[in-house]
Amino acid sequence: MSDDNDNNHAIAASVRPAAPGQPPFTLVPLISDILRTRYCIPGSIFLVEGIQAAPVSKSGRWQAIQLLLGDGDLCIQALLGGPLQRFVETAEISVGCYVRVEQSEFRRTTVGGGGGGGGGGSGGGGGDESHRDMVYLAVEDLVTVGWNDAYRAMWQAQTGQQLEELAAEHDLDLEEAGLEYAEGEAERSQMDMRPEPSKPANDVDDHEDDDDDDSVQDAFDAFDALTFPPKPPRHPPPSKPATAQQQPIALPQDWHNHQTPLKLTTLRSIPHLPYPQNWSCNVLAIVVSLSPVEPSYLPPHRQRTARLADPSTSKRVHLTVFLDPEEFEPRVGSSVLLVGVKNHHFDGGSLKKYASDKGKKGGSRWWFEDPWELGWCDVDGIKRWWAEVQSSTSSLAQE
Repeated sequence: MSDDNDNNHAIAASVRPAAPGQPPFTLVPLISDILRTRYCIPGSIFLVEGIQAAPVSKSGRWQAIQLLLGDGDLCIQALLGGPLQRFVETAEISVGCYVRVEQSEFRRTTVGGGGGGGGGGSGGGGGDESHRDMVYLAVEDLVTVGWNDAYRAMWQAQTGQQLEELAAEHDLDLEEAGLEYAEGEAERSQMDMRPEPSKPANDVDDHEDDDDDDSVQDAFDAFDALTFPPKPPRHPPPSKPATAQQQPIALPQDWHNHQTPLKLTTLRSIPHLPYPQNWSCNVLAIVVSLSPVEPSYLPPHRQRTARLADPSTSKRVHLTVFLDPEEFEPRVGSSVLLVGVKNHHFDGGSLKKYASDKGKKGGSRWWFEDPWELGWCDVDGIKRWWAEVQSSTSSLAQE
């Protein structure tokens, strides 16, 4: 018992707020009350203990994203509304962050369980042992309020010892040290988001909403193996080839068809990615400034720097280009899609494109100026936002 208390103290001590404006908070056990009242009070705070995604259409285009929300005692499953899913893809919501749930609905569904495991025996008439009742929160609004560094460290330890050792060198740029980790390691790290869950809180009284649609049903069938580890899911998973090709691509080496969407990272989330540096990401932003080519201490001993902006933050994020810096010349004020740039802890979160990213085959195109030809890329939206920023800035200057 004392060990649990020590762990709780260590976890509490490692909490850091997500933004200066966020008030202090305390994690309070409240899931038992949610199960009793079937209501989650707006403003309730949870620790994200796990994240899972499952396709809910045959094409794999649509998916459900499930969070395991913990209160320090129990955990409850939550399904994110569609507009919130992008925050998982951009790592603004990730394992080890604290979220404040502002709007949610308590729901109940039945999932395939594959056979007994946990109290089944209420027997005789009509109980189907191959199905289980499950409760969850359908979340429509939440915000990240803090990060638990101790929990994130534990989760990172599960994703691979080698990458953990590399990422622990916070003040050492892997490029400067001449170290490279294999593409397979980076890919495993960025794709393997399956930490062990806490004990789930599943039991609840009968009589609750039964209007869950088929997609939610399919999602929870896919999550059944996570919730009840010894039991396989009732339905076989969807065929992987159809799913993998339709979902957004995270890593540049997998991006062969430019009309396939990339997973985009917002500038605001750069400091909060799972690793403090060398995490590959894709960014759509406005070029605010661009330097001439200048000397550099890294190969090829030339570089060009830029400042980037997007609607997620007022900060102008620093980008350093070592890969063919003479050829990187987007117009200031244009939008630019950056593919496979690496995060870095410099300047509170910055981006780099290294010469070594060119690869053995000479590399492929990694930046696109005003990529109107990519239908999935919201060029119009970000350019309209920048025009509004420029307009309001000039109005203030005139006043």
